[in-house]
Amino acid sequence: MTGRTHVVVGAAAALVAASSAMPEAATVPALALAAAGGAAGGVFPDLDVKSSAHPLRDRAARVAAAAMLAGAVALDAAQGETLLRAAAARGMAPVALGAVALAGLFCAARLSAHRGPSHSLAALAALAAATWLACPPLAAPVAIGMASHLVLDLLNKRPVRLLWPLSRGFCLGLCSSGGVVDACLLVGGLLAGVRAVL
Repeated sequence: MTGRTHVVVGAAAALVAASSAMPEAATVPALALAAAGGAAGGVFPDLDVKSSAHPLRDRAARVAAAAMLAGAVALDAAQGETLLRAAAARGMAPVALGAVALAGLFCAARLSAHRGPSHSLAALAALAAATWLACPPLAAPVAIGMASHLVLDLLNKRPVRLLWPLSRGFCLGLCSSGGVVDACLLVGGLLAGVRAVL
C-alpha cells in the first residue's frame, strides 16, 4: 500500500482502539496521541524503502507522521504535560534506554531490505517494547499502527517476511499498491478515524 494509506489506516486503527477501550478517557490530547502513534507505527516498516517510483510521496507520508507526532506532543504539553509527568515518575533511565532502542530500530529498518526484518512480528514486538520504555502512552497506538501496516501489506502481491528470520514470506495477492483497493482503504481509514473521533 502507499505511504498515505499506511498513515491514515494506522491513525484510524489506533483512534478506534483508543475510543473503544476507554471512551471516558478519550480527551482531545489522548486522541491526538493515539492518532499520531498509529500514524508513526503505520510508516515505521517502510523505513526500509530506499528507492521508489514515488520518492516524494513516500517522504511526505513520513513527514506527515512526524508532524502529527510533534503536534500531539505539543498539544499534550499545552494541556497538562501527561507525557512529561509520566516520564518524570518513571525516571530517565527507561526513557533513555527506550530512545536508544528506538534509534537502533530505525537504523536497522533503514538498512534492511524491503519487506524483510522491519515487516516482521519480531520488529513489531521490538518497536512496541522500545516505545513502551521511552513513552508508555504511545506504545499501544504505535503497535496498532504497525500491525495495521503488516495486515495491509499482506493484501499485496509481494510477500512479507512476518516470521523473520525465516526466509518464507506471506501474501494474499489480492491487490497492488496504489490501486483501487489502496484508494478504498484510504477512504475507509479516513471515515473510520472521523467516526472514532466523533
